[in-house]
Amino acid sequence: MHLSNLANASWWKDAALRGLYTAVAIAIPYVGGSLVADVPWLAMLSAAAVGFIASLATSLFGLPEVEGVNLPWWLAAVERVVKTFFQALAAGIAPATFLTDVDWSTVLQASLIAAGLSLLRLILATLPADPTRAPIDAGEAGSGRVATITVIAGNSGVDAAAAATEIRRALG
Repeated sequence: MHLSNLANASWWKDAALRGLYTAVAIAIPYVGGSLVADVPWLAMLSAAAVGFIASLATSLFGLPEVEGVNLPWWLAAVERVVKTFFQALAAGIAPATFLTDVDWSTVLQASLIAAGLSLLRLILATLPADPTRAPIDAGEAGSGRVATITVIAGNSGVDAAAAATEIRRALG
């Protein structure tokens, strides 16, 4: 546990943002459930609040973006999705007095949806901000060959024009 993070403004910003994402991911399944069944708004708000607090608590054990840890994308995704699933599960169980009072099908469905939304948000966050396309004239591919190639540039660091030139040279 990194209690020194409590005095770090950057940690609070990142932890609060992560907590907000978690709270929204937890609230969305309950909002959707309220369209089908009678889900009290207080239950949805309390689940989102518990998810936010659980996210802050797990952030005390470390936030890769604050500590400068560069995890592989898949490992960061697995970590985030698993944390969100269990935070949503805790949020769904929290209002119950006994474990027998928990509507397990609803809580598990909400937890899975929240985890899926967390993964979707992570995927969308890693897409290039400004993809540009570098078209290649199919006539330059040579006879009998068809070239339809699109190079995505942007945050990937790929120079679209240079990549198109290399592809033209390879197609000869």
